[in-house]
Amino acid sequence: MNVGVFSPASPDLRVKRRFVFAMLACSFGAGSSCLNAAEITENLVVHGFLSQAYIDTSNNNFFGRSDGGSFDFRELGINGYWQAHENLNLAAQVISRNAGRESDSDPRFDYALADLHFYSDTGNRSGIRVGRIKVPLGLLNQTRDAPSARPGIFVPASVYFDQFRNALVSTDGYTLYTTLSQSWGDLSLELYQGTSDPGDREMEYFVFKQDAPGRFDDASMQGLQLRYDALGSGIRLALSYSRPSLDYQPAAVGDPLHGGDVISDMLLYSAQYNGEKISLTAEFLLMINNVKNFGPLYNDFRAKGESYYVQADYRYRPDLTFSVRYGEQIVNDKDRDGDKSITFNPDHVGFAHTVMLGVRWDFAPDWILRGEFHHTNGTAWLSGSDNPNLLSNSRRWDTLAVQLVYSF
Repeated sequence: MNVGVFSPASPDLRVKRRFVFAMLACSFGAGSSCLNAAEITENLVVHGFLSQAYIDTSNNNFFGRSDGGSFDFRELGINGYWQAHENLNLAAQVISRNAGRESDSDPRFDYALADLHFYSDTGNRSGIRVGRIKVPLGLLNQTRDAPSARPGIFVPASVYFDQFRNALVSTDGYTLYTTLSQSWGDLSLELYQGTSDPGDREMEYFVFKQDAPGRFDDASMQGLQLRYDALGSGIRLALSYSRPSLDYQPAAVGDPLHGGDVISDMLLYSAQYNGEKISLTAEFLLMINNVKNFGPLYNDFRAKGESYYVQADYRYRPDLTFSVRYGEQIVNDKDRDGDKSITFNPDHVGFAHTVMLGVRWDFAPDWILRGEFHHTNGTAWLSGSDNPNLLSNSRRWDTLAVQLVYSF
């Protein structure tokens, strides 16, 4: 029998149509549709967000062509969670992110995974997640693409710098996890392995300070995280280790570089206190970079970098929060001023220090308005793609940013 377009749809087909409609409605900013589509069925939930920022920097570009002001930084995301079985959950998020030349608004899967529980009993759980997983690094990496969950318009650039963003934000592979819940708190351990796309050019600027003729292959990722959440005291502690490894593939013709490799060992210490009015957060990163085998025109080197930030948030009212943050990044601890070797040219590429003052106003349900001012000395975390001429970058630069966020 020929079933026409006006025939009654099956329950499964109606659910699928509602899911597709919800994604399209949210993608085009239909707020009421988003709110109604949050729970499609008892086991299928959809959420999302939309953000738009205005950024004005002095001299240098940050998240787009911001020198003189721009609206280049915007984010759109939609995610779904489905409990397919008592021991199996499926989750995925698609995001569109415009943040300069390395993030061009093309939709991509931020994560897409299957979560299988081996064991689950009164809060204690062990299992495996397979697919595109979020890398458990520090307190913010797994939620850095959700604007309402960030501690500001931008994650702290001193620790979560964007040169490694594509490789570190998510990886295609698996993670083994276990969580222990007791009266003294929750203790969790994650072990992961996978591969990540490092992006087109940013890694080349990070390593060579210029766009190279060849390209880096996908990064091999391994790591772990141990996290503790104390019950009742508002204390969170974490220890994270990540080891990205990348191989360079020279161009077929005219490439002076050999097929070298870059291996980084990252150890991140994290601590946070959340009180009724005040939150305090601090993270300290040790990063050892080994760069070798690129041939006689590019010497091997090993550098230990140090990065950290400290942030205080004061909730003046439930809807109004004031923030202050100080952050610092040193690319090589033996050359803290960037002027003791030829590695950094100009010298301010080797470090950066910044002070941020910010305010967050939750002016309506699901809506956030943020404003921030940053004063920065150094250019260590500037995007090479947006600032290709290092000699023209300014050592001291300011950033004024405003962001509007809607979540559902």
